[in-house]
Amino acid sequence: MLSFTLKRIGFASLTAGVLLLSGCAQFSKEPETEILNDAPSGGQNAADELQDSGEDPQDTGSSFQDAGNGEQDTDTDGSLRDSADIPEDAEPLSEPGGYYYRALSEGGERAVYEQMLSGMKQMTQDEILDCGDEDLLYRIFCCVLADHPELFYVTGYTYAKGMTDDQEEYIRFSATYSMSENEAARCQSRIDEYMAECFQNLPEGDDYDKIRYLYEYLIRHTEYDLEAPENQNICSVFLYGRSVCQGYAKAFQYLCMRAGIEASLVTGRIRESGYGHAWNFVRSDGAYYYVDTTWGDASYTMEGANAPGSPDVNYEYLCVTTEQIAKTHEIDQNIAVMPECTALEDNYFIREQAFFTSFDEAALDAFFARHEGEPVTFRCETADIYSRFHEYLITGEHIFHYMDSDAGVSYSDNEETLTFSFWLPAD
Repeated sequence: MLSFTLKRIGFASLTAGVLLLSGCAQFSKEPETEILNDAPSGGQNAADELQDSGEDPQDTGSSFQDAGNGEQDTDTDGSLRDSADIPEDAEPLSEPGGYYYRALSEGGERAVYEQMLSGMKQMTQDEILDCGDEDLLYRIFCCVLADHPELFYVTGYTYAKGMTDDQEEYIRFSATYSMSENEAARCQSRIDEYMAECFQNLPEGDDYDKIRYLYEYLIRHTEYDLEAPENQNICSVFLYGRSVCQGYAKAFQYLCMRAGIEASLVTGRIRESGYGHAWNFVRSDGAYYYVDTTWGDASYTMEGANAPGSPDVNYEYLCVTTEQIAKTHEIDQNIAVMPECTALEDNYFIREQAFFTSFDEAALDAFFARHEGEPVTFRCETADIYSRFHEYLITGEHIFHYMDSDAGVSYSDNEETLTFSFWLPAD
């Protein structure tokens, strides 16, 4: 999104350019496999044939290095409370039941999910799964990771196929881990510290109030950085304050879930560039909405937004519908069919009374009066209303009736989302 500075003598654009998204993987990595040609009797000796992935689980870029066996302090489900005052009502993350879990068939698929999740939480190896289909195994693995951002130490898996004496196929499954149990516990302790600080001011209002607060908090404490360590998981945000879209999305999901709000990961592509991208959907006050915290980071999406006085949060993608998100995002539905989001009640612009259903100068006067001295952002219902506001405020320079400074008025306008933002640049 481009931003401009409007002055009474005209307007001049700041540096223009198209920001391209990158640095996001749909899921962590493709599994490595070893197919057993000679099936072990009863499936009891498959571990002897399972090949190591060849990766060094200690080489993660993390500041935590521990060569021990990791048999101490293995609480990686978010319940470590020794070093942080976690709110007592924070929701645990230890149970299945997320959106992707519910997308699986009852019985066999969910049973494999539960067994896989249990093993990953305990960081075990060589789980015998009642699943002989490699494609289904991959789908279930993706469902587990999409539902459970707390599994930040899981990077992929290896598997070996076997057959019992009764000629029934099975898979011996081993998740691959980026760190030891001790390292994971230490990372979790620091994550808990971040969460405790964040939750100190978590509002007691409805779901929307909490979602907006977490959205703003994460954005204001995170910088977009392609070189961020651990940038495909929550550690990049919670430990380093830097990440890419997948880290933003998983961290936001984690915070929402701990606040008792249903949230899940969504992956897909940006329509304009074709680059991979990750974002979320949330359940707010009983209805589903899409949320994109990466695109909510104004310093990433808006040229010139790092300048003093500029807004730090972009609200265009806070609680939006499928129709709205589909204008710029292409949703991947291969792992699970995503919800059709149609509700508008908890959309940011509607909740904040910043949604114009007609060109109304009196309503515009009242809107700017409520936000005197502050950056403002609002959305129009239709393209025609958007065009009339553009003509009135920008082309006709009536914005100076509401805001002005020696340096002019900076603004961004987005024809796709039908939104305007105005702020006063630093003198």
